[in-house]
Amino acid sequence: MRWINLVLLFFAGLIIYADKQVIGFAAEPLMKEFSLNSSQWGMIGSSFFILYIVTSLIGGTWSDRIGTTKMIFIVLAGLSIIQFGSFAIIGLPMLILYRVLLGAVEGPMNPIGMSHIAKIFPAELRGFAVSVFIAGASIGGIVCAPILVGLIEKLGWKGTFVSLGFVSLVLLVIWVLVDRSKNKQNVKANQFQKLNWSDIAPVLRNPACLLTIALSAVSYWLIIWVALWAPVYLIKVVKLAPMKMAYTISGTGMVSIVLVFLISTISDRLFKKTQSYRLARVWVACISTIIGGLALAIIPLVGNSIQWIFVALCVAKGSTYVNVSMAVQVMIKLMPERAGFMAGILTLGNNIAQLAAPIITGILVQAAGANLALGFNYSIYVMVGLFLLIAMLNLLIVRPDNVKETNASEEMTA
Repeated sequence: MRWINLVLLFFAGLIIYADKQVIGFAAEPLMKEFSLNSSQWGMIGSSFFILYIVTSLIGGTWSDRIGTTKMIFIVLAGLSIIQFGSFAIIGLPMLILYRVLLGAVEGPMNPIGMSHIAKIFPAELRGFAVSVFIAGASIGGIVCAPILVGLIEKLGWKGTFVSLGFVSLVLLVIWVLVDRSKNKQNVKANQFQKLNWSDIAPVLRNPACLLTIALSAVSYWLIIWVALWAPVYLIKVVKLAPMKMAYTISGTGMVSIVLVFLISTISDRLFKKTQSYRLARVWVACISTIIGGLALAIIPLVGNSIQWIFVALCVAKGSTYVNVSMAVQVMIKLMPERAGFMAGILTLGNNIAQLAAPIITGILVQAAGANLALGFNYSIYVMVGLFLLIAMLNLLIVRPDNVKETNASEEMTA
């Protein structure tokens, strides 16, 4: 039954991606309808993460108490309600409110899904399992991009938002039916014990925790850039037609999925052989990130050559998105009895990056004035610098295999 659970999580990830990504595909009609500039568009992108940050931590922690399956029900029901309410959007304030509420509902999904996987899969299969969950988002890009663009052209952006609400409702019904027919397989809550600061402080102070969060967070910086700004970049700078832009993003998503599965499989096999989180998770993630950062740095150098941009995005996305799979395993290794909480802390760091990234990108693009290409180049090189710096620090410092000994020494000293 663990594989059926994983398939359902995959589709949940796909829908979550579509709900988050659709705003990027609707960028041109929305910016035109509400007369938005780049800074305002960046603010809309960031507004999604205002409550997303809070609910990701609360939802992950609560999943330890009430169970991951119940929390998934809550998320899918909330998505349907918020999307159905999109007809009420009549201006910038309502659009921002819609994004804030959508982010609040979606926030718990990542930590819940990762905690769910940690509970039902052994360590040597978690890299692949988490990658399947992540692939829901990437395949969402492949499947949903042309569909969403087509729906926006035919139904308008409001009709498309509402359509996504119906899809969430359908998946919720499927989850309920599967849960009722297979309720013995439902992942129940653990025996809940109150979290004490004295228990979690040593873990949060550990460099392995802080740098793992940072590496995952900078990967999410690229994720939100692709979701929110890549459509604008490809249309306005590279001069692609909307549908060609959609197929380009879909294609990069397809290739990146293959890379994520390949790298995750290598990591799992290395872990099975060595039982070392440093070698199998940290080193694999960092080397991949350096490769991805260098690939991303090529984009400003190739002008409007869509072929080279396509290749660079494929490598950059595939090589850095795998950090999400690697990071959650390191975080849960630090405190396995609180998988939901640790996944929530990781998601909190990711969300802070996603909150800051659209604003910073918007400022950089706006600062370049009429030269949009220059503004986007600035935003790309910021990501490249962060990838290389944080990956090198992880390579030098992060040693998750020593965490038990470190924490024990701190307790004895205390």
